[in-house]
Amino acid sequence: MQNLNKFLVCLDSSSLDEHIIRYSSMIAELAGCEKVYFVHIAQKNLSLKIKKYFQEKIKDHFTANCETEMQIHQGKNAVQILKWSEFKIVDLVILGIKPKTESTGKHAARLINEAQCSVLLVPATAKLKLSKVIIPLDFSASAVTALDAALNIKEKADVEVLLHHVYFVPTGYTHTGKTYEEMAEIMDKNKRREYEQFKRNHSIDESKYEVIFELDDDQNPSDNIYEMAKDRQADLIIVASRGRTKLASMLKGSTAVNLISYDRDIACLVVKNKSENMGFFEALLKI
Repeated sequence: MQNLNKFLVCLDSSSLDEHIIRYSSMIAELAGCEKVYFVHIAQKNLSLKIKKYFQEKIKDHFTANCETEMQIHQGKNAVQILKWSEFKIVDLVILGIKPKTESTGKHAARLINEAQCSVLLVPATAKLKLSKVIIPLDFSASAVTALDAALNIKEKADVEVLLHHVYFVPTGYTHTGKTYEEMAEIMDKNKRREYEQFKRNHSIDESKYEVIFELDDDQNPSDNIYEMAKDRQADLIIVASRGRTKLASMLKGSTAVNLISYDRDIACLVVKNKSENMGFFEALLKI
């Protein structure tokens, strides 16, 4: 992974902390990270005893060869995390994801929508290894960003990379006089041609990955992405943000946010172009 020099890792004094620290250590080692800020957002108690507790956890479970720093702040979780990720100019925020019975995922959704940097969501069941990663493919430039991230991991961890394109039969297909099955076959052929053009446009070496095409019958690709990731036993889903320069990326209906509703088992990396996002905020300040 390129340009992931500074991490911000969120800890909440739960049983998930040890796992998050170990997982962040693995990613820091792969990325060649230079510094990791561990941050705990407390509601009221900011005692030195709590800070010592976290420092001991980090000492016991973080083994990557990089500098670490423990920070404890008071306030609302998502707000403080966003504030400190921008203040420290970090490249990646790592956040633990609890089961649906314990958390709604609203903090993760806000981070995905508003953070300027990449975000890695790590559930308690995420494996402490990377052997297979899967990327939702939509033939956009953002998908190339996600693929680059996966291939950078592949260079260091020799992972298997899967590209997954979900397509559907458009509403109103009956007006064409064709059956659903006939239209699905046409869509499949069209999408494969679109993929070939995408591959040529970006000079992609397809020997480094496998591509999968899947028909979706409900026009909601998030569940297909998650089920495919589970079926193929992927360790990581990589989704690229479309960037703040497009209004669509600010809507809560993004694939990455929708994935939270389904995925509480597999780690999910939302890759963002930080320089593009910074440009967006600088433009806002001039309005």
